[in-house]
Amino acid sequence: MSTFSDVWKKFQAFLRFNPSLIQNIINDRYESGNAFLIVVSSLTSIYLALFATTRFSNFIDIVFYGILDGAFAWIISSLGMWFILSRVFKENPDINAISTVTGYAHGIVGSISVIILFQNYINLSARIIEVSILGIFLWLFYTVAKTVEIGFFIDKRSSRIASSVFIIILIWTSGPLKIFF
Repeated sequence: MSTFSDVWKKFQAFLRFNPSLIQNIINDRYESGNAFLIVVSSLTSIYLALFATTRFSNFIDIVFYGILDGAFAWIISSLGMWFILSRVFKENPDINAISTVTGYAHGIVGSISVIILFQNYINLSARIIEVSILGIFLWLFYTVAKTVEIGFFIDKRSSRIASSVFIIILIWTSGPLKIFF
């Protein structure tokens, strides 16, 4: 079993597109637990930043259901991405590997919490916040597309379309991410 620091190191290497690590993550069936840990951590960091900047009367309910909703949105969007790759592009990816790759990439969403904290202490303009959040989702798109391309040996066009489907379904079904769009 991996510790959180081991998972954090793998996540950092994942963002550097280390091909051998990406292959190890895809081939290891137990990495989906680490991906789930990354998803929950990224959603928790968003809510902790919101908690530090605003006051809620029912914070526990909002956080619990928000993290649960975000985790289900991640699973549903991973299934949508798997469906596009397997049915439309006739590839044969493993659903567990797809959810692991998207879970590791979902950690990028946690950087929204940094923007929330900057907004509270620096008072950023709305335009800067919008561009920053758009940049985070473009980074997420690029990361998912590149890792699917490297890990599953899928052509660039198919991986980009599948990554687009993942992000559209993720934003459409995730309550915590709808806050920012």
